[in-house]
Amino acid sequence: MSTDRRDFIKWAGVAAFGSVALSRCQAPTSEVSQEPFAGLTSMTGDIQPIQKLDFANRHNRARSIMRREGIDSLFLSGSTNLYYFSGINMGGGDRLFATLLPREGAPAIICPAFELGRAKESIKYGEEDIRMWEEDEDPFKLAGEILREKGIDRGLIGVDEDLPYWYYYRLAQAVPQAKYRNADVVTNELRMVKEPKEIALIRRAVEVTIEGYKAAFKTIHPKISEGELSQKISSAIGKLGARGGGWVSFEPASSSPHGTIATYSLREGSVILVDGGCRLDNYSSDITRTITFGEPSEKVKDVWETVRKAQKAAIEVIRPGVACQELDRAARRVVEESGYGPGYKFFTHRLGHGLGLKGHEPPYMVEGNTLPLKKGMVFTVEPGIYIPGEFGVRLEDNVVVTEEGCEVLGNSMATAIDKPFG
Repeated sequence: MSTDRRDFIKWAGVAAFGSVALSRCQAPTSEVSQEPFAGLTSMTGDIQPIQKLDFANRHNRARSIMRREGIDSLFLSGSTNLYYFSGINMGGGDRLFATLLPREGAPAIICPAFELGRAKESIKYGEEDIRMWEEDEDPFKLAGEILREKGIDRGLIGVDEDLPYWYYYRLAQAVPQAKYRNADVVTNELRMVKEPKEIALIRRAVEVTIEGYKAAFKTIHPKISEGELSQKISSAIGKLGARGGGWVSFEPASSSPHGTIATYSLREGSVILVDGGCRLDNYSSDITRTITFGEPSEKVKDVWETVRKAQKAAIEVIRPGVACQELDRAARRVVEESGYGPGYKFFTHRLGHGLGLKGHEPPYMVEGNTLPLKKGMVFTVEPGIYIPGEFGVRLEDNVVVTEEGCEVLGNSMATAIDKPFG
């Protein structure tokens, strides 16, 4: 998130973002509100999407873990795991669309017959063996037949951790001799450590989000609503070649980490919290900035600076081998020492979460998670302090673990309340 100059329109005669100066009583013109988007062009034309060879490599790596764990086949449906291994977003409804990924042999895709054309347009790997079922047939019986054909109907099946329960129930009825376990021992191990292409996609998504925020922030004026600013962010990100946006909280709404139903208007010194991102080839960014409309109060400045220090403290301990919980501890220690403790009293949530095909996925930066960081893990670092009924401050950046530390994606961390992008 990098608005090189985030001088949010200080209506007491202060210039906003360069030469545009507006007084308190002067309504912004359409030229002022639209000009920030005039120079926006796509930033995504050169991205490298995940391709067939990448999916094949994922299958091979999955099979290696399956051999180690004694899993004979994965059963994936209705989740981002299905996309991770096949490149298709289908399933999860009342009609089964699934991938059976055996430890030995080719994968098989189970597809409603009338969806075959749409599926073939989207599948990036595994299209050589698509098994169709008609509306009056039982797709779970078909799954059992495939497993018997492959000689693993009495084996150990790794079931997608996001599988709807009734899918699992029907599968267990159709293949009663099989044993079942959660597939996350395979899927989490693969997906938590990102491939170079995945990191590049997330990095670009972060960069797009930052530029979108920069442009949208320039449109802030006294009468702008939370919804209007949110729409501006979506519009700017769209012009930059991606789909995404952000939710916006003014004033006391910012004291709830995920906002409130109530809406608020801007006044001098108002806190503005913006949390959002975009997706590129289904990979997410997740960026939060907190700024003010006009001059912040001393209390707001104190809280903001504490959150910045907490974020910096957490980032400084990131390196391979460090337990996830240590990041949360480092940030929470700063918050508590500044008088905003204990525990979750004001810093009400974990420090961060993994980022990839899901906006929230493992690993989680939270007390009790002793999982060691590995090179290639991508996650958010987002400390916050929330004072009920008054305001909240959160700063969120996305990082990737490197050999000796981490890279802050986008390289645009906030350095001051009026410099939200460094």
